[in-house]
Amino acid sequence: LKFLLSWWTMAAADAAGRALQDLIFAAVRDAVGPLHQRLDDLARDLEHVKRCVDSSAAPAAPSVMPASSEPPQKKLATACGSEPSESRGVPPADPSAKTVVQPSKPDPPKPAASRPVSAGASRMEQLAARLPPKQEKNTPLLSVGNTVRVLKQDIARRAMISFIDEDDGTADVIYQSAAGDEGGTAPAGEEEDEETVKLQQIRALEEFESKTGLQKTMDENSDFFACCSVLKEQGNTLFKLKDYETASWWYGQIVNQFMSRELREEHWVMLMRDGSLELARVRSVVSNDLVNLVFDKNGKQMGLSNVSAAALVPVFHDHLLLQTSVYMNRARCFANLNKNQEAAQDLTTVIGLWGCVNVLPDPEDGAREAASEGLCKAHYLRGKTRLGRGRHDLAASDVKAAMAGNPAPALLRQIRQLERDIEISKKDTKRSNKKLAKEVAKWADAAMSNMDQATRDALDGAGPE
Repeated sequence: LKFLLSWWTMAAADAAGRALQDLIFAAVRDAVGPLHQRLDDLARDLEHVKRCVDSSAAPAAPSVMPASSEPPQKKLATACGSEPSESRGVPPADPSAKTVVQPSKPDPPKPAASRPVSAGASRMEQLAARLPPKQEKNTPLLSVGNTVRVLKQDIARRAMISFIDEDDGTADVIYQSAAGDEGGTAPAGEEEDEETVKLQQIRALEEFESKTGLQKTMDENSDFFACCSVLKEQGNTLFKLKDYETASWWYGQIVNQFMSRELREEHWVMLMRDGSLELARVRSVVSNDLVNLVFDKNGKQMGLSNVSAAALVPVFHDHLLLQTSVYMNRARCFANLNKNQEAAQDLTTVIGLWGCVNVLPDPEDGAREAASEGLCKAHYLRGKTRLGRGRHDLAASDVKAAMAGNPAPALLRQIRQLERDIEISKKDTKRSNKKLAKEVAKWADAAMSNMDQATRDALDGAGPE
Protein backbone atom coordinates (compact mmCIF):
# COMPACT_ATOMS: atom_id res chain seq x y z
CA LEU A 1 0.00 0.00 0.00
CA LYS A 2 2.85 2.37 0.81
CA PHE A 3 4.48 1.54 -2.53
CA LEU A 4 1.26 2.20 -4.46
CA LEU A 5 0.69 5.46 -2.60
CA SER A 6 4.24 6.60 -3.32
CA TRP A 7 3.97 5.68 -6.99
CA TRP A 8 0.64 7.51 -7.34
CA THR A 9 2.07 10.61 -5.67
CA MET A 10 5.07 10.68 -8.03
CA ALA A 11 2.86 10.19 -11.07
CA ALA A 12 0.53 12.99 -10.01
CA ALA A 13 3.45 15.34 -9.38
CA ASP A 14 4.95 14.49 -12.79
CA ALA A 15 1.64 15.17 -14.53
CA ALA A 16 1.22 18.45 -12.66
CA GLY A 17 4.76 19.44 -13.59
CA ARG A 18 4.12 18.74 -17.29
CA ALA A 19 0.86 20.69 -17.17
CA LEU A 20 2.57 23.64 -15.49
CA GLN A 21 5.38 23.48 -18.07
CA ASP A 22 2.83 23.55 -20.89
CA LEU A 23 1.11 26.55 -19.32
CA ILE A 24 4.42 28.41 -19.00
CA PHE A 25 5.40 27.65 -22.62
CA ALA A 26 1.99 28.85 -23.84
CA ALA A 27 2.24 32.09 -21.85
CA VAL A 28 5.77 32.79 -23.11
CA ARG A 29 4.73 32.05 -26.69
CA ASP A 30 1.75 34.42 -26.45
CA ALA A 31 3.96 37.18 -24.98
CA VAL A 32 6.92 36.78 -27.31
CA GLY A 33 4.93 36.35 -30.52
CA PRO A 34 3.78 40.01 -30.84
CA LEU A 35 7.19 41.22 -29.64
CA HIS A 36 8.90 39.18 -32.33
CA GLN A 37 6.54 40.66 -34.92
CA ARG A 38 7.28 44.16 -33.56
CA LEU A 39 11.02 43.54 -33.85
CA ASP A 40 10.56 42.44 -37.47
CA ASP A 41 8.62 45.66 -38.20
CA LEU A 42 11.32 47.74 -36.50
CA ALA A 43 14.03 46.02 -38.54
CA ARG A 44 12.19 46.88 -41.75
CA ASP A 45 11.79 50.51 -40.61
CA LEU A 46 15.49 50.75 -39.81
CA GLU A 47 16.34 49.36 -43.24
CA HIS A 48 14.10 52.03 -44.77
CA VAL A 49 15.86 54.73 -42.74
CA LYS A 50 19.24 53.43 -43.94
CA ARG A 51 18.10 53.62 -47.57
CA CYS A 52 16.84 57.19 -47.00
CA VAL A 53 20.17 58.24 -45.45
CA ASP A 54 22.13 56.57 -48.25
CA SER A 55 20.02 58.31 -50.87
CA SER A 56 20.48 61.70 -49.16
CA ALA A 57 24.25 61.17 -49.07
CA ALA A 58 24.35 60.34 -52.79
CA PRO A 59 25.15 63.05 -55.40
CA ALA A 60 22.20 65.29 -56.21
CA ALA A 61 19.99 64.23 -59.10
CA PRO A 62 20.28 66.15 -62.36
CA SER A 63 16.80 67.59 -61.83
CA VAL A 64 18.03 69.43 -58.72
CA MET A 65 20.99 70.99 -60.51
CA PRO A 66 20.75 74.16 -62.57
CA ALA A 67 20.81 74.09 -66.33
CA SER A 68 24.51 74.92 -66.40
CA SER A 69 27.26 72.52 -65.35
CA GLU A 70 28.07 74.57 -62.25
CA PRO A 71 26.75 73.34 -58.91
CA PRO A 72 23.88 75.49 -57.53
CA GLN A 73 25.94 76.87 -54.66
CA LYS A 74 28.65 78.16 -57.06
CA LYS A 75 26.00 79.62 -59.32
CA LEU A 76 24.54 81.50 -56.36
CA ALA A 77 27.89 83.01 -55.45
CA THR A 78 28.51 83.95 -59.09
CA ALA A 79 25.04 85.43 -59.47
CA CYS A 80 25.58 87.43 -56.31
CA GLY A 81 28.61 89.08 -57.83
CA SER A 82 31.54 87.23 -56.30
CA GLU A 83 33.46 84.00 -56.55
CA PRO A 84 33.10 81.61 -53.60
CA SER A 85 35.50 82.53 -50.82
CA GLU A 86 36.10 81.59 -47.21
CA SER A 87 34.01 83.56 -44.72
CA ARG A 88 36.09 85.78 -42.47
CA GLY A 89 35.89 85.20 -38.77
CA VAL A 90 33.50 82.23 -39.13
CA PRO A 91 34.50 78.63 -38.23
CA PRO A 92 34.28 75.96 -40.94
CA ALA A 93 31.14 73.88 -41.23
CA ASP A 94 30.72 70.79 -39.06
CA PRO A 95 32.07 67.78 -41.02
CA SER A 96 29.83 65.44 -39.01
CA ALA A 97 26.63 66.68 -40.66
CA LYS A 98 24.78 63.72 -42.18
CA THR A 99 23.17 65.38 -45.17
CA VAL A 100 26.28 66.90 -46.75
CA VAL A 101 26.46 66.18 -50.46
CA GLN A 102 30.04 65.67 -51.58
CA PRO A 103 30.48 66.86 -55.19
CA SER A 104 33.00 65.18 -57.42
CA LYS A 105 36.16 67.26 -56.92
CA PRO A 106 35.24 70.63 -58.47
CA ASP A 107 38.01 72.91 -59.61
CA PRO A 108 39.02 75.35 -56.83
CA PRO A 109 37.94 78.97 -57.44
CA LYS A 110 40.57 81.44 -58.58
CA PRO A 111 41.01 84.30 -56.08
CA ALA A 112 40.81 87.82 -57.42
CA ALA A 113 44.03 89.82 -57.28
CA SER A 114 42.47 92.66 -55.30
CA ARG A 115 40.44 90.50 -52.95
CA PRO A 116 41.70 90.67 -49.34
CA VAL A 117 40.16 87.41 -48.23
CA SER A 118 41.45 83.85 -48.02
CA ALA A 119 40.65 81.51 -50.90
CA GLY A 120 38.08 78.81 -50.23
CA ALA A 121 34.38 78.13 -50.24
CA SER A 122 31.96 80.39 -48.39
CA ARG A 123 29.37 78.76 -46.20
CA MET A 124 26.62 79.98 -48.51
CA GLU A 125 28.24 77.66 -51.04
CA GLN A 126 27.42 74.75 -48.70
CA LEU A 127 23.82 75.81 -48.10
CA ALA A 128 22.31 73.73 -50.90
CA ALA A 129 24.27 70.65 -49.88
CA ARG A 130 23.02 70.86 -46.29
CA LEU A 131 19.36 71.20 -47.21
CA PRO A 132 17.17 68.08 -47.43
CA PRO A 133 15.92 67.01 -50.87
CA LYS A 134 12.41 68.11 -51.76
CA GLN A 135 9.82 65.65 -50.52
CA GLU A 136 8.04 63.85 -53.34
CA LYS A 137 4.35 64.68 -53.63
CA ASN A 138 3.33 61.04 -53.35
CA THR A 139 5.37 60.51 -50.16
CA PRO A 140 3.25 60.81 -46.99
CA LEU A 141 4.48 63.34 -44.43
CA LEU A 142 4.41 60.72 -41.66
CA SER A 143 7.00 58.40 -43.18
CA VAL A 144 10.12 56.98 -41.59
CA GLY A 145 13.18 58.89 -42.80
CA ASN A 146 11.35 62.15 -43.57
CA THR A 147 12.78 65.43 -42.29
CA VAL A 148 9.99 67.37 -40.59
CA ARG A 149 9.45 70.18 -38.10
CA VAL A 150 8.28 69.34 -34.57
CA LEU A 151 6.22 72.05 -32.88
CA LYS A 152 6.47 72.48 -29.13
CA GLN A 153 5.03 75.06 -26.76
CA ASP A 154 7.90 77.56 -26.89
CA ILE A 155 10.07 76.35 -29.75
CA ALA A 156 10.11 74.32 -32.95
CA ARG A 157 12.90 72.10 -34.22
CA ARG A 158 13.76 70.11 -37.33
CA ALA A 159 13.92 66.35 -36.90
CA MET A 160 13.98 63.07 -38.81
CA ILE A 161 11.28 60.47 -38.15
CA SER A 162 12.81 57.18 -37.00
CA PHE A 163 9.69 55.23 -35.93
CA ILE A 164 5.91 55.67 -36.10
CA ASP A 165 3.44 54.08 -33.70
CA GLU A 166 0.01 54.67 -35.22
CA ASP A 167 -1.76 52.84 -32.39
CA ASP A 168 -0.41 55.27 -29.80
CA GLY A 169 -0.48 58.25 -32.17
CA THR A 170 3.22 58.96 -31.56
CA ALA A 171 6.48 59.04 -33.47
CA ASP A 172 10.11 58.76 -32.45
CA VAL A 173 12.21 61.58 -33.91
CA ILE A 174 15.90 62.42 -34.02
CA TYR A 175 16.41 66.17 -33.82
CA GLN A 176 18.65 67.79 -36.40
CA SER A 177 20.33 71.15 -36.12
CA ALA A 178 21.96 73.37 -38.71
CA ALA A 179 25.72 73.21 -39.40
CA GLY A 180 28.70 73.64 -37.08
CA ASP A 181 28.04 75.67 -33.93
CA GLU A 182 24.73 76.73 -35.45
CA GLY A 183 23.64 73.18 -36.17
CA GLY A 184 24.34 69.82 -37.74
CA THR A 185 24.23 66.37 -36.29
CA ALA A 186 25.40 65.70 -32.78
CA PRO A 187 29.13 66.41 -32.28
CA ALA A 188 31.51 63.48 -32.05
CA GLY A 189 31.25 61.73 -28.71
CA GLU A 190 27.76 63.09 -27.93
CA GLU A 191 24.45 61.31 -28.29
CA GLU A 192 21.86 62.61 -30.73
CA ASP A 193 18.78 64.27 -29.23
CA GLU A 194 15.83 61.88 -29.56
CA GLU A 195 12.24 62.17 -28.36
CA THR A 196 8.80 60.60 -28.71
CA VAL A 197 6.24 63.19 -29.86
CA LYS A 198 2.56 63.26 -30.77
CA LEU A 199 1.76 62.99 -34.46
CA GLN A 200 -0.20 66.26 -34.21
CA GLN A 201 3.07 68.08 -33.40
CA ILE A 202 4.68 67.18 -36.74
CA ARG A 203 4.59 69.65 -39.64
CA ALA A 204 6.12 69.72 -43.09
CA LEU A 205 9.16 71.91 -43.81
CA GLU A 206 8.78 75.08 -45.82
CA GLU A 207 9.21 74.69 -49.56
CA PHE A 208 12.24 76.99 -49.66
CA GLU A 209 14.13 74.75 -47.19
CA SER A 210 14.78 72.13 -49.88
CA LYS A 211 17.46 72.13 -52.59
CA THR A 212 14.92 72.92 -55.28
CA GLY A 213 13.59 75.79 -53.16
CA LEU A 214 17.06 77.33 -52.96
CA GLN A 215 17.49 76.86 -56.70
CA LYS A 216 14.25 78.75 -57.28
CA THR A 217 15.48 81.59 -55.06
CA MET A 218 18.72 81.79 -57.05
CA ASP A 219 16.97 81.73 -60.42
CA GLU A 220 14.54 84.49 -59.48
CA ASN A 221 17.10 86.78 -57.79
CA SER A 222 20.36 87.22 -59.68
CA ASP A 223 21.37 90.42 -57.84
CA PHE A 224 23.44 89.86 -54.67
CA PHE A 225 21.45 92.10 -52.34
CA ALA A 226 18.10 91.05 -53.83
CA CYS A 227 19.03 87.43 -53.15
CA CYS A 228 20.06 88.29 -49.58
CA SER A 229 16.77 90.13 -49.03
CA VAL A 230 14.78 87.06 -50.07
CA LEU A 231 16.89 84.85 -47.81
CA LYS A 232 16.24 87.27 -44.94
CA GLU A 233 12.47 87.03 -45.47
CA GLN A 234 12.77 83.25 -45.46
CA GLY A 235 14.66 83.47 -42.18
CA ASN A 236 11.86 85.68 -40.82
CA THR A 237 9.37 82.94 -41.71
CA LEU A 238 11.40 80.41 -39.74
CA PHE A 239 11.62 82.86 -36.83
CA LYS A 240 7.82 83.22 -36.74
CA LEU A 241 7.57 79.42 -36.61
CA LYS A 242 9.82 79.61 -33.49
CA ASP A 243 12.45 77.45 -35.19
CA TYR A 244 15.16 79.74 -33.84
CA GLU A 245 18.01 77.32 -34.50
CA THR A 246 17.29 76.99 -38.23
CA ALA A 247 16.48 80.69 -38.51
CA SER A 248 19.78 81.70 -36.92
CA TRP A 249 21.64 79.48 -39.36
CA TRP A 250 19.65 80.97 -42.26
CA TYR A 251 20.56 84.52 -41.23
CA GLY A 252 24.13 83.32 -40.75
CA GLN A 253 24.44 82.45 -44.43
CA ILE A 254 23.70 86.09 -45.32
CA VAL A 255 26.25 87.30 -42.75
CA ASN A 256 28.83 84.97 -44.27
CA GLN A 257 28.17 86.39 -47.72
CA PHE A 258 28.56 89.94 -46.37
CA MET A 259 31.87 88.97 -44.77
CA SER A 260 33.19 87.29 -47.93
CA ARG A 261 32.51 90.16 -50.30
CA GLU A 262 35.46 91.58 -52.15
CA LEU A 263 37.13 94.58 -50.50
CA ARG A 264 38.48 97.30 -52.75
CA GLU A 265 40.01 100.71 -52.26
CA GLU A 266 37.76 103.27 -50.53
CA HIS A 267 35.53 100.48 -49.17
CA TRP A 268 34.13 101.24 -45.70
CA VAL A 269 34.87 98.70 -42.97
CA MET A 270 34.72 98.41 -39.18
CA LEU A 271 37.64 97.36 -37.04
CA MET A 272 37.60 96.39 -33.35
CA ARG A 273 39.94 98.73 -31.46
CA ASP A 274 40.08 99.35 -27.71
CA GLY A 275 36.92 97.34 -27.10
CA SER A 276 34.73 99.11 -29.66
CA LEU A 277 34.16 99.07 -33.42
CA GLU A 278 35.70 101.97 -35.35
CA LEU A 279 34.88 103.03 -38.89
CA ALA A 280 37.72 103.05 -41.42
CA ARG A 281 38.34 103.06 -45.16
CA VAL A 282 40.49 100.72 -47.22
CA ARG A 283 43.39 102.81 -48.46
CA SER A 284 45.04 100.04 -50.49
CA VAL A 285 45.02 96.26 -50.90
CA VAL A 286 48.33 94.66 -49.95
CA SER A 287 47.56 91.01 -50.72
CA ASN A 288 44.76 88.51 -50.75
CA ASP A 289 44.29 88.80 -46.98
CA LEU A 290 45.98 92.08 -45.98
CA VAL A 291 44.87 95.70 -46.45
CA ASN A 292 46.00 99.17 -45.39
CA LEU A 293 43.39 101.31 -43.61
CA VAL A 294 42.87 104.99 -42.88
CA PHE A 295 40.54 106.30 -40.15
CA ASP A 296 39.82 109.50 -38.26
CA LYS A 297 41.20 109.88 -34.76
CA ASN A 298 40.27 113.11 -32.97
CA GLY A 299 39.91 114.88 -36.29
CA LYS A 300 43.21 113.58 -37.67
CA GLN A 301 43.78 111.05 -40.43
CA MET A 302 45.50 107.98 -39.01
CA GLY A 303 46.87 105.06 -41.00
CA LEU A 304 47.01 101.36 -40.11
CA SER A 305 49.07 98.99 -42.25
CA ASN A 306 48.84 95.26 -42.97
CA VAL A 307 45.51 94.65 -41.28
CA SER A 308 44.07 91.15 -41.65
CA ALA A 309 40.90 91.15 -43.73
CA ALA A 310 39.47 88.49 -41.41
CA ALA A 311 39.33 91.09 -38.61
CA LEU A 312 37.19 93.52 -40.60
CA VAL A 313 33.42 93.89 -40.92
CA PRO A 314 32.49 95.37 -44.33
CA VAL A 315 29.97 98.23 -44.21
CA PHE A 316 27.46 98.41 -47.07
CA HIS A 317 26.33 102.01 -46.66
CA ASP A 318 23.84 101.72 -49.53
CA HIS A 319 22.22 98.60 -47.96
CA LEU A 320 22.62 99.44 -44.28
CA LEU A 321 19.00 98.62 -43.34
CA LEU A 322 19.36 95.09 -44.70
CA GLN A 323 22.72 94.52 -43.05
CA THR A 324 21.64 95.72 -39.59
CA SER A 325 18.36 93.78 -39.70
CA VAL A 326 20.14 90.50 -40.47
CA TYR A 327 22.49 90.89 -37.49
CA MET A 328 19.61 92.03 -35.25
CA ASN A 329 17.38 89.09 -36.24
CA ARG A 330 20.15 86.57 -35.67
CA ALA A 331 20.81 88.11 -32.25
CA ARG A 332 17.13 87.62 -31.35
CA CYS A 333 17.42 83.96 -32.36
CA PHE A 334 20.52 83.50 -30.20
CA ALA A 335 18.76 85.17 -27.27
CA ASN A 336 15.80 82.80 -27.57
CA LEU A 337 18.26 79.89 -27.57
CA ASN A 338 19.96 81.27 -24.42
CA LYS A 339 23.16 81.92 -26.38
CA ASN A 340 23.67 85.28 -24.71
CA GLN A 341 27.31 85.76 -25.63
CA GLU A 342 26.69 85.16 -29.34
CA ALA A 343 23.68 87.49 -29.21
CA ALA A 344 25.75 90.23 -27.53
CA GLN A 345 28.40 89.97 -30.25
CA ASP A 346 25.85 90.45 -33.03
CA LEU A 347 24.24 93.36 -31.16
CA THR A 348 27.65 95.02 -30.78
CA THR A 349 27.97 94.83 -34.57
CA VAL A 350 24.51 96.36 -34.97
CA ILE A 351 25.44 99.23 -32.62
CA GLY A 352 28.64 99.79 -34.60
CA LEU A 353 26.77 99.85 -37.92
CA TRP A 354 24.15 102.32 -36.69
CA GLY A 355 26.92 104.46 -35.25
CA CYS A 356 28.38 104.83 -38.75
CA VAL A 357 25.29 106.55 -40.14
CA ASN A 358 26.33 110.06 -39.17
CA VAL A 359 29.86 109.52 -40.48
CA LEU A 360 29.14 107.88 -43.83
CA PRO A 361 28.93 110.40 -46.68
CA ASP A 362 25.91 108.88 -48.44
CA PRO A 363 24.02 106.34 -46.31
CA GLU A 364 20.95 104.54 -47.59
CA ASP A 365 17.70 106.52 -47.69
CA GLY A 366 15.90 106.17 -44.39
CA ALA A 367 18.99 105.00 -42.52
CA ARG A 368 19.45 108.23 -40.56
CA GLU A 369 15.81 108.17 -39.43
CA ALA A 370 16.02 104.51 -38.37
CA ALA A 371 19.38 104.86 -36.60
CA SER A 372 18.06 106.35 -33.35
CA GLU A 373 15.39 103.68 -32.80
CA GLY A 374 17.77 100.94 -33.95
CA LEU A 375 20.41 102.01 -31.43
CA CYS A 376 17.86 102.05 -28.58
CA LYS A 377 16.65 98.53 -29.41
CA ALA A 378 20.18 97.17 -29.82
CA HIS A 379 21.35 98.62 -26.49
CA TYR A 380 18.22 97.31 -24.75
CA LEU A 381 18.63 93.79 -26.14
CA ARG A 382 22.35 93.73 -25.41
CA GLY A 383 21.59 94.82 -21.84
CA LYS A 384 19.26 91.81 -21.49
CA THR A 385 21.90 89.41 -22.77
CA ARG A 386 24.50 90.89 -20.43
CA LEU A 387 22.11 90.56 -17.50
CA GLY A 388 21.67 86.90 -18.45
CA ARG A 389 25.43 86.48 -18.10
CA GLY A 390 25.57 88.32 -14.77
CA ARG A 391 27.38 91.37 -16.23
CA HIS A 392 25.42 93.91 -14.20
CA ASP A 393 27.63 96.95 -14.75
CA LEU A 394 27.76 96.47 -18.51
CA ALA A 395 24.00 95.85 -18.62
CA ALA A 396 23.43 99.09 -16.68
CA SER A 397 25.59 101.01 -19.17
CA ASP A 398 23.43 99.67 -22.02
CA VAL A 399 20.30 100.79 -20.18
CA LYS A 400 21.78 104.28 -19.81
CA ALA A 401 22.66 104.40 -23.53
CA ALA A 402 19.16 103.23 -24.50
CA MET A 403 17.56 105.88 -22.29
CA ALA A 404 19.68 108.58 -23.92
CA GLY A 405 18.28 107.72 -27.34
CA ASN A 406 14.78 109.03 -26.55
CA PRO A 407 13.03 105.67 -27.07
CA ALA A 408 9.36 105.23 -27.90
CA PRO A 409 6.97 104.85 -24.91
CA ALA A 410 6.54 101.09 -25.35
CA LEU A 411 10.28 100.51 -25.56
CA LEU A 412 10.87 102.90 -22.67
CA ARG A 413 8.68 100.76 -20.39
CA GLN A 414 10.72 97.69 -21.31
CA ILE A 415 13.99 99.53 -20.65
CA ARG A 416 12.80 100.66 -17.21
CA GLN A 417 11.72 97.09 -16.40
CA LEU A 418 15.19 95.90 -17.42
CA GLU A 419 16.69 98.52 -15.11
CA ARG A 420 14.65 97.13 -12.20
CA ASP A 421 15.63 93.56 -13.10
CA ILE A 422 19.30 94.55 -12.99
CA GLU A 423 18.93 96.00 -9.49
CA ILE A 424 17.09 92.90 -8.26
CA SER A 425 19.73 90.63 -9.76
CA LYS A 426 22.48 92.67 -8.11
CA LYS A 427 20.88 92.26 -4.68
CA ASP A 428 20.33 88.53 -5.20
CA THR A 429 23.95 88.08 -6.25
CA LYS A 430 25.15 90.04 -3.23
CA ARG A 431 23.06 87.89 -0.86
CA SER A 432 24.25 84.65 -2.45
CA ASN A 433 27.87 85.83 -2.24
CA LYS A 434 27.47 86.58 1.47
CA LYS A 435 25.97 83.16 2.05
CA LEU A 436 28.81 81.54 0.14
CA ALA A 437 31.37 83.52 2.16
CA LYS A 438 29.80 82.29 5.41
CA GLU A 439 29.91 78.68 4.23
CA VAL A 440 33.57 79.04 3.26
CA ALA A 441 34.36 80.57 6.67
CA LYS A 442 32.62 77.67 8.45
CA TRP A 443 34.55 75.17 6.37
CA ALA A 444 37.85 76.94 7.14
CA ASP A 445 37.10 77.03 10.89
CA ALA A 446 36.24 73.32 10.88
CA ALA A 447 39.42 72.50 8.99
CA MET A 448 41.54 74.52 11.43
CA SER A 449 39.92 72.89 14.47
CA ASN A 450 40.82 69.44 13.16
CA MET A 451 44.50 70.32 12.73
CA ASP A 452 47.06 69.27 15.32
CA GLN A 453 49.20 71.86 17.09
CA ALA A 454 52.29 71.14 15.00
CA THR A 455 50.42 71.85 11.74
CA ARG A 456 49.01 75.10 13.15
CA ASP A 457 52.45 76.22 14.25
CA ALA A 458 53.78 75.45 10.77
CA LEU A 459 50.99 77.51 9.14
CA ASP A 460 51.50 80.41 11.55
CA GLY A 461 55.19 80.47 10.77
CA ALA A 462 54.72 80.22 7.00
CA GLY A 463 55.69 83.33 5.06
CA PRO A 464 58.07 84.72 2.48
CA GLU A 465 61.67 83.67 2.93
